[in-house]
Amino acid sequence: MKLKNIFVGFLKTLLLITLFCGSLIHATNYMFLILQNYQYTANDFPPYLFEKNFETGQLTKIIDTENAFQFKTYSLASETDIESYMSNVKPVLIKWAEEDESDIGSDASTSSILSRDIIEGVEMDHLPTREVHVAIYKGKIEAVSYAEDARQTIPEIKTLIANPEGLIEGQTKIVKGGGSSLLNYTLQRFKANNVKRVQLRSIRDKYYLDRGWEKKEKTDCSGLIYLDTFQVAFFNSAIFSTGVKYPIAA
Repeated sequence: MKLKNIFVGFLKTLLLITLFCGSLIHATNYMFLILQNYQYTANDFPPYLFEKNFETGQLTKIIDTENAFQFKTYSLASETDIESYMSNVKPVLIKWAEEDESDIGSDASTSSILSRDIIEGVEMDHLPTREVHVAIYKGKIEAVSYAEDARQTIPEIKTLIANPEGLIEGQTKIVKGGGSSLLNYTLQRFKANNVKRVQLRSIRDKYYLDRGWEKKEKTDCSGLIYLDTFQVAFFNSAIFSTGVKYPIAA
């Protein structure tokens, strides 16, 4: 059974690589942001839901003006924070990792895969310079990121994912916006700690370019066979690459 699971996992990863290289080969660029130019606030990324008109089938975006995302950071340099992460965040990631992966390549499926990747990253890296950030809505975690801390010269956001259930196309029950809001929170933390530049790897260049990010360099798909060099982040229903491990297709 264990051998079968390993083989199935290998096939899934191979499919993800194939999808990525086939459709996004020109979109894997390192992006950087000069934080002096970053002007967004939490008000720019409120929680929202979609409401469906059952007569027309159209979805309407409804912003929640009465509630806001809350945030928490766990430093891997703190034993207390690590214990709190193990108690409060890891169980959520495990649950997300167990979501249905039948629709391989979808936002929800990839978020599920990357949930396991964050778990493994925290357990295997053992780096005191890493942090886990979470966005919370009405007491529930809706987005998680794994990043370098502000002590790095140019810190990198390694992974950012949203609740896989919220990424299912057409769903109207799970709040959205957590990923974008968590990204803003992370950048504001860096800025408050006098970090000058932040970097990540992008497969959604326009999202970043519209918000003041710049391209650092262009890469191709030749290096993606090394699965420790690429990772993906989710902001709402869009996918953004930021660092290490699984290449995917939107």
